[in-house]
Amino acid sequence: MTQKKEQMNVKFSEFMQLHVKGIRNTGIVLVVLGFIALLLPMAATLAIELMLGWLIMLGGVAQIMHAFRSKGVSRFWWETGIGVLYCCIALMLLINPMQGAITITLLLTILFLIEGTFKIVLALQLWSTSTSLWMLFSGLISVALGIMILSDISGSASWILGLMVGINFVFAGWALIRQASYFKAHK
Repeated sequence: MTQKKEQMNVKFSEFMQLHVKGIRNTGIVLVVLGFIALLLPMAATLAIELMLGWLIMLGGVAQIMHAFRSKGVSRFWWETGIGVLYCCIALMLLINPMQGAITITLLLTILFLIEGTFKIVLALQLWSTSTSLWMLFSGLISVALGIMILSDISGSASWILGLMVGINFVFAGWALIRQASYFKAHK
């Protein structure tokens, strides 16, 4: 088992060495987007919700277009039904953004709880590197955000989604920047 873990660490280290610039740049973009979301949390919440609504609408339209290319009547109706369902969900998000924001906030909260747990586990696996503390901290922040949001989801849905994404992006970006710095220094 120890040999397998060492091989995994070597492969991860080689990957990080090859992609230091991309990892650093991704981190920088996440930090900048995170600060924008922190400065404008209501606008970020609305932007996230509306973007998701339009993406789902595009998916529905694509599904309906695909239905017209389908062979066979029964398949056509099933494919069309799926596309119409997508479009109906999208319309609900686009017509009533605040209700959509509550739903998306709940889903994002679940995502943060799972993401945070995975980051904590990853930090513990990478404990020998100096970046593991940043990864652990990022994971703990994600879990803490998830728990805080669950405590008052309906009262804070208009701004919390943008704030959560902002905080998460800042810490996730900073963790990537620190990782890139570490692996650049240890070439």
